[in-house]
Amino acid sequence: MITLYHGSKKIIERPTTDMIRYACGLGQGFYLTDDETKAEEYAVSLGQDGYVSSYNIDLDKYNVLDLRDEKYSPLNWAGIFAANRSIDATSIDALSAKRYLIDNLAPMGDYDIVIGCRCDGVYTRVATDFINGNLSYRNLCRMLNVGEVQYAILKEDIIDDLEFTGAKFVSSSEVYPRKDMTYAKKLEGYNKRLNAPARNGDVYVADIIKEGMR
Repeated sequence: MITLYHGSKKIIERPTTDMIRYACGLGQGFYLTDDETKAEEYAVSLGQDGYVSSYNIDLDKYNVLDLRDEKYSPLNWAGIFAANRSIDATSIDALSAKRYLIDNLAPMGDYDIVIGCRCDGVYTRVATDFINGNLSYRNLCRMLNVGEVQYAILKEDIIDDLEFTGAKFVSSSEVYPRKDMTYAKKLEGYNKRLNAPARNGDVYVADIIKEGMR
């Protein structure tokens, strides 16, 4: 049994289909986190308070794709992201890279839940820059190592299985400054990695395709 959290503008005792997120990086589903502090940040916007709803769920009952497992790599995350989100591929090579990742590295299966790195604005850039050949595989790995974890429940009947355990109020005036600072630091750190000189031996998506990595 694990406790998961969902940040929103209102208390959600029973998630409904209209709360399912579409075109998200881990797939169409209801998104949660195991980090209550992060859920607080997701709950608020500038001048808008929110709530963190908490739920219990037994993951052992379901078919779970956990991208943190050592048998998976950041390439699998990139493949799933490319399959589920619109990516600005700026060249024919980038379009080919996107298709390669989807066809060869996006894990396929009838999964109930997917666990992986949160696909926010910064990580949309991470995936886009990697597919466009601007970000090395080494720096893709480094970014995913520090990314926030999200749980995407992909099936409506499993969303119904969430056991609501309570909710708490989150003040925008208290939490939004932290949220804003967290995002700014994350973006600054990514820009430093993106603009740093390449290292000897760095591998890019074109090299991965050439080597036929699966």
